[in-house]
Amino acid sequence: MFVNTELLELIRLKNPLSSVIGKYEAITDDCCKCPFCHSKTNSLNLFHDEIYTCFHCGESGDVFGFVSKIENLSFAETARKMAKLSGIYTLEELKQKNIFRFWDRFLILCEHYHIAADSILQEYSSELTREYLLRLKYSKVEPDTAPLENIMQMKYGISKEFWNAAPEHIMEYLTAERNHNE
Repeated sequence: MFVNTELLELIRLKNPLSSVIGKYEAITDDCCKCPFCHSKTNSLNLFHDEIYTCFHCGESGDVFGFVSKIENLSFAETARKMAKLSGIYTLEELKQKNIFRFWDRFLILCEHYHIAADSILQEYSSELTREYLLRLKYSKVEPDTAPLENIMQMKYGISKEFWNAAPEHIMEYLTAERNHNE
């Protein structure tokens, strides 16, 4: 399974370390009993909800390491499981299901107008946060698409019909739009 860093970042955002560890041990003040060495004291510490360390047995890592170790899974299996539990598409699923999402439409639009998607995203970075963009790319339930729709309508005159068009009619829409503007 190929996993890119953006996908891992979204999986981390959707699975805070404290809530994952909290399924196994009761956490108090960012500490709990270590499920690996079964210490009787709160020897496992969480740092900024990103890293855990047990000062009794020395076990440490991030949310992927914790799930991988406690459930005896490979990294790929862990990422796949956490993505599924979080409602996130893996890259494999996107390819297999040939899913056509809002994000795909946005990329087609950028290509059609010969613009770099990154330039739009940077220009409007205050409105389009990193987490919002990651959810647009990978979430099984698309977030509110209005912010990006509004930007594309103001900047390029793209109407609602484009975003709602059936996948097989998108290129027809763009061709008709180009002919209308000429």
